[in-house]
Amino acid sequence: MKLIVALAAALALPALAPSVAHADERCSSTLTVDSPGSTVKSSVYMCVTTPFTQQPTAGDPLPVVAGDQLIEATLHWDPLAAQPGDVRGCSGQRKTPSGCVSWTVNGQYLLTHLYDTPLNSDDYRFTWHTECVPQKTASGGGICVPRNGAATLTAQIMLNGKTLTVSVPVDIENTLPAPIVSPNAWNDGLIPTFKQTAPFVIAATGDGAAGAIMGSKVQQMMAGWNPDMLMYLGDVYQRGSLEEFVNFYDPVFGQQSHITVPTPGNHEHKEYKDGAFYFWYWNYPNSGPTKPGGGGQYYSFNAGGWHIISLDANILPPKDQLSTFATTPQGEWLKADLAANTSRCTLAFWHQERFSDISLRLPQTSVFWNALYAKNVDLIVNAHAHSYERWRPLNPAGNLDAARGITQFVVGTGGNVLAEQWQTQDSRSAFRKNTYWGALKLTLRPGYAQYAFYSPQKNTTGEPIGNDPTVPLDMGTVPCH
Repeated sequence: MKLIVALAAALALPALAPSVAHADERCSSTLTVDSPGSTVKSSVYMCVTTPFTQQPTAGDPLPVVAGDQLIEATLHWDPLAAQPGDVRGCSGQRKTPSGCVSWTVNGQYLLTHLYDTPLNSDDYRFTWHTECVPQKTASGGGICVPRNGAATLTAQIMLNGKTLTVSVPVDIENTLPAPIVSPNAWNDGLIPTFKQTAPFVIAATGDGAAGAIMGSKVQQMMAGWNPDMLMYLGDVYQRGSLEEFVNFYDPVFGQQSHITVPTPGNHEHKEYKDGAFYFWYWNYPNSGPTKPGGGGQYYSFNAGGWHIISLDANILPPKDQLSTFATTPQGEWLKADLAANTSRCTLAFWHQERFSDISLRLPQTSVFWNALYAKNVDLIVNAHAHSYERWRPLNPAGNLDAARGITQFVVGTGGNVLAEQWQTQDSRSAFRKNTYWGALKLTLRPGYAQYAFYSPQKNTTGEPIGNDPTVPLDMGTVPCH
């Protein structure tokens, strides 16, 4: 029998009770706060649905849970649209236009819905895999602990600094508790094998797995290209947990795991310093490649007549020690990989871009640029900033270089909220959009690459481009050096 579990309001202001619930529902009291930019007060209450048995009164046995459990939270906002100055979010999480719900078990992080699917539906669902109780190691890494016994499932939302939470005590009873098997256990730690002939089509995007509808629309658009490769440029939101990989990434972008080459984003390291569940999901070692054709923190392969390199910007030396990069495991590996490369055309990808007109940039990746430029690499593809940008060919100093410069793309438009604003009007930025979700279609050919950025959304801004999702917003070619 479904049960709606009541949510207790922490720090809530006095407010009217929510509307009368159904017989099998219980909801929180209403949290009402002032809206900084409006005379209208904002209110919210939340209902949670679980499939396990209700605990009727104190002293009765805890509800028994086992296996996969569908959990659902429904938010009720009044007014529905956020008022000027309202901050709807979760403690320590990204602020979003429509609020979010964070979940923990025994105080250990499970996942966060950054915003609802579709926007303003106020209905958040996920599958709780009770076989895994996440824990942090002493060093801040992540492990999945199979266990039975008493546990507490907790939900939290925030409105203008005030918190609404619920704690649901349960008894986990899995008959044979065991770690959850990675959806990619079949790959034996190997990256896919790709054809070596051209044309070779790559669908590239990042910052997409957030449990929101636009990620699905971007994935469907890319699948329609029938690509030879999906290049996922990092970030599984909000904190790279196991539940976020299996609830947000796998049902959407995971449909093309058999042709996917990933790279770890910074959010995969938010909750666990070692990015544990990134490596669990992809079944890769948390190191460089440990077998021929294997994945890892960084790796390389050939496809479509090009050499392609995946790097990890999360493990760079500190700013004051960047000169030591060449002697780090990744630095030594990159030097050897570039020395062995016999392809005329080379592409490198990682998450955090060096150049962006948005504040999200990582100048330390100049150490990658130095090594790549020295070996005449042609393209760099990144994400991180939630925008699309194409930069003119640059050298490691950031100067225009038509002869040997590297063309950098930023494609952080995979489905998460587009919230960043342009900070500069850099003339080296050849094309940029921060109002369109989408993906980059790269067609690799002998001696050059064709690029085109598409969006699944129709124009709503009155711009003269983008009215037809089948027409690219940006397109052109990049010759190999």
